[in-house]
Amino acid sequence: MENAKEIPAEPNRADLEISEDKKNVTPLKLHRQKPFPIVAIGGSAGSFQAYEKFFTHMPADSGIAFVIILHLDANHSGNVAELIQSFSPMPVQQAEDGILVQPNHVYIIPPNKDMGIHNRKLLLFVPTKGLGLRLPIDYFLQSLAEDQWNKAVAIIFSGMGSDGETGVRIIKEKLGMAMVQDPETAQFDSMPKASIGTNLADYVLSPEEMPIKLIQYLNHPALDEEPVEQIKSEIRDTNSIQKILMVLRGHTGHDFSHYKKSTITRRIDRRIAYHQLPDYSHYINFLRENPSEIDVLFTELLIGVTKFFRDSQAFESLKEKLYPILHYKTDTEPVRVWVTACSTGEEAYSIAMILMECFHTIKVKRLPRIQIFATDLDMEAIKIARTGLYKSNIVADVSPERIEQFFSKKGDSYQVKKELREMIVFAHHNIIKDAPFTRLDLLTCRNVMIYLNTDLQKKIIPIFHYSLNPQRILMLGPAETIGGFTDMFAPVDPKWKIFERRENPSNSVKTIDFPFNVAKQTSTNPKEETVTVKKKTLADSFNKFLLDTYTPVSLLVNEKGDILYINGKTGKFLELNSGEAATNVYEMVKEGLKYVLRNAIHQARIQKNTITVNDIKIKEDNHTRLVNIKVSQMNDATFDGLTLIILEDKGMVKTASALKTKKTAKPETNALANELEKELEYTKQQLHSTIEQMETSLEELKSTNEELQSTNEELQSTNEESLTTKEEMQSLNEELMTINTSFQFKTEELTRLNNDMKNLLDSTEISTVFLDNRLMILRFTPTAKALFNVIASDIGRSITDIVFNFDLPDFKAHILQVIETLVSKEVEIRTRKGEWYNLRIMPYRTLDNFINGVVLTFTNITSLKVLQKKVGTMIEYAQSLVNIMSSPALLLNQKQEIITVNQAFKNFFLLEEQHLKGVPFPVVLHEFWKTTKLDKPVKNLPQEKAVMELEHDFPAIGKKHLTITSMPSVNKDTAETLLVMIVIEEKARR
Repeated sequence: MENAKEIPAEPNRADLEISEDKKNVTPLKLHRQKPFPIVAIGGSAGSFQAYEKFFTHMPADSGIAFVIILHLDANHSGNVAELIQSFSPMPVQQAEDGILVQPNHVYIIPPNKDMGIHNRKLLLFVPTKGLGLRLPIDYFLQSLAEDQWNKAVAIIFSGMGSDGETGVRIIKEKLGMAMVQDPETAQFDSMPKASIGTNLADYVLSPEEMPIKLIQYLNHPALDEEPVEQIKSEIRDTNSIQKILMVLRGHTGHDFSHYKKSTITRRIDRRIAYHQLPDYSHYINFLRENPSEIDVLFTELLIGVTKFFRDSQAFESLKEKLYPILHYKTDTEPVRVWVTACSTGEEAYSIAMILMECFHTIKVKRLPRIQIFATDLDMEAIKIARTGLYKSNIVADVSPERIEQFFSKKGDSYQVKKELREMIVFAHHNIIKDAPFTRLDLLTCRNVMIYLNTDLQKKIIPIFHYSLNPQRILMLGPAETIGGFTDMFAPVDPKWKIFERRENPSNSVKTIDFPFNVAKQTSTNPKEETVTVKKKTLADSFNKFLLDTYTPVSLLVNEKGDILYINGKTGKFLELNSGEAATNVYEMVKEGLKYVLRNAIHQARIQKNTITVNDIKIKEDNHTRLVNIKVSQMNDATFDGLTLIILEDKGMVKTASALKTKKTAKPETNALANELEKELEYTKQQLHSTIEQMETSLEELKSTNEELQSTNEELQSTNEESLTTKEEMQSLNEELMTINTSFQFKTEELTRLNNDMKNLLDSTEISTVFLDNRLMILRFTPTAKALFNVIASDIGRSITDIVFNFDLPDFKAHILQVIETLVSKEVEIRTRKGEWYNLRIMPYRTLDNFINGVVLTFTNITSLKVLQKKVGTMIEYAQSLVNIMSSPALLLNQKQEIITVNQAFKNFFLLEEQHLKGVPFPVVLHEFWKTTKLDKPVKNLPQEKAVMELEHDFPAIGKKHLTITSMPSVNKDTAETLLVMIVIEEKARR
């Protein structure tokens, strides 16, 4: 993906290309073509009605180019261009690879193709994903935003899914405009609703209302690239901008004065054009009269466009850099990460997934605690991030393996799984004025500093250095840089702006405050200034004498050449120049040593070895001094990155001019030639080194425009190793506030769940008691007071200490049995008031499937018991009737099972009662009587008396002709058959 840019180049200034079709040539100036907007319209194949209404109301000479991105089937054979041409006043054609977009033309994506745009040329690609995973609208809108910036417009029509949502975000980030079809007018409202859900849509209109709003917006003078001076001065007035920022700060509490002016003005210009206001002064009045507009402007300034694994190669590079750090983490040492400007949370979850994958690759025995602090200014974005619920279009950025491992499907969306969500604390935080998080292993600040001015960037980078642990990782956006703070951070991946925190003795020590101080405060009272004088010992004096007398002159310099320490007298080799004082060895060294020394330092750093150069000549008036130098790169951890320079004076020699006066001139001439050759060799080496340095610098400068602005900056004040206790407490307090905010959110959610649970339990009217494994009361419902003499203060007491109002002597034993066996148990109990309850004892399982006690539920079954008693009495009465009958008879229950048979039945059919009791009557018919003739009448026994005739050859008693009479007993209240008495009589033969 291309690096983000703060101020776009003028993208549409291309030479005019004249088409072979003379009718399509637009009469413009031939030397330059004025930039024109490009509108991308996305929709499904079923949104042709919306296209018709839109283009019917769009004039033919609007000066706008249109690109239509349709969801077309791969095998689509119809000519969409001809269909749209039938109602479009502009020429319509199917896009071809490399075609240059022209104003007042309509271009349509071909079937089974992905399409992008670069330098106003449409480029076609073979799709890399299946039809169900492709998001062609998002794909084109992202490339359009990068190519056209504020000349890009996105319009989303009817369609299924959420394609276009991410594209709308990118378009808005690059100062473009977004329009969405009103869902009430859309045949399929999924795509419009998804784009509206971003809260970034400028207009939500019906298709026929869009053209006039589109033209009004794009033709507003505030958006003109080259406005006339009068309009330009009226629109962009500095005092007006300050007034807007003041109103914004008073309403939101956030100060945007540290943001780049170009960022502020371009966002404000868009709002002026949206409301069709003439200038800034009118917009200020509009802001004061409409507080809701202040919130909209605040949202515009905070547009945080993010997605999962944005710049996927950057995340893969980061993953490789994290392995060495995570490999040595113990299970008691937490992994701490700070994701600044997290927006809606995609980047924070991406980091969490990468960490989990790293630990899986490393195969740690026990996963360390992972703490990810994700912060942002936008509270609405934080709320979205906390839910962890994202549209299905994330499949374009998240691999199927990661979807399976870290997400669960929820309708048409994906929910982040609990184990990933619990790693992250989302909180409101301002990196400009709030204390930072500390002791970090990774800090990401992507696409934030490109919107901040240089002064603020210089204050934030040292804060990041302070927040990170040594040798830990800082990750910036592809268009961002650390500026001149190369002594604080070392690049580990310059392309994707991944840096490592550097420990360097050259770092100057200073303190930091929040919010940032504008000026450093100094003491004005001389009495407050104290000087500590250390008493010198004899050993100190002797050591100094040895160093000054017997050791050569030496210098310790850093990578920039700044002198950190000097030993000996350097007057013969260094000199102070007029002007601003400098301590850089390259500026102070005398002329004869300058090029040789620079080359030696460069070679020592490349070869990691000691470089020696002898007999270097330094001119002093009419004399020449010979000097030897040794340059060594320090490999000790204490002096990492530093260079030692040793200078040895070999005394004065006669000049070449003096030697020429002697008689024998030829040897001296040769000596002069040798000297010139030496100087030429040094010059060649220096030139070669300079070319190498220039090539290296050129490669680094190509990565970003910001790097060029920071190359000439002087030595920066650096790290904060000796920060005061106040600053530590500020950082810890900010961390606690962040965690507290997260806990408050969870507490509110828990309160809602408790309310839902209470209402659920109360509505069921089931008495419930929750116990832990020690039988201590955790919670109970109000209806439980009828069974236990409990009050609110009894929570935490053992259930065995509470008096209960029912008869169950081994109550405790039943509970312990369930805890030991984990098998639920049911017992019927009777209260002292004569009520009956069904007691059910079940194990209490947590979400992690751990047993953490038992749940007792008491269901009132008194009415059931009364019914059972009535049925029992009825059964006893029916049994007595059956037994005294002389004819064969039997009694059935509701399930048609035999309750009893009389003696006459047993004698007649030669059957024993033990073979019949509890057996369903249809079984008797099939197994004992061997007949199916009564299946239909017996299947649904009537609720009234019924008589059935059966003539059958019975296995045991032979052929019989029987009359079977069923007499049901029906419950008057429920009309339900409770008992059935069947009487059998043999019909006399004729």
